[in-house]
Amino acid sequence: MDAATILVLVLSACVIALLAWFEINSRRNEEKIESESTLAQSNLESTKKVSQAEDESDTGRRKAA
Repeated sequence: MDAATILVLVLSACVIALLAWFEINSRRNEEKIESESTLAQSNLESTKKVSQAEDESDTGRRKAA
């Protein structure tokens, strides 16, 4: 093998490794964003439930008065 062939093989391997690393990081970031979104959404839903419960208790108080 001459030097040019070895250089092409090494550079090709580096490019493939870099692309694989980009893909792995991209998938990790997507999972992280989805988990943060799910967490934020569950917090929003629990906040809605609390405010709905407060609204219902206020309505009950008004009817009782």
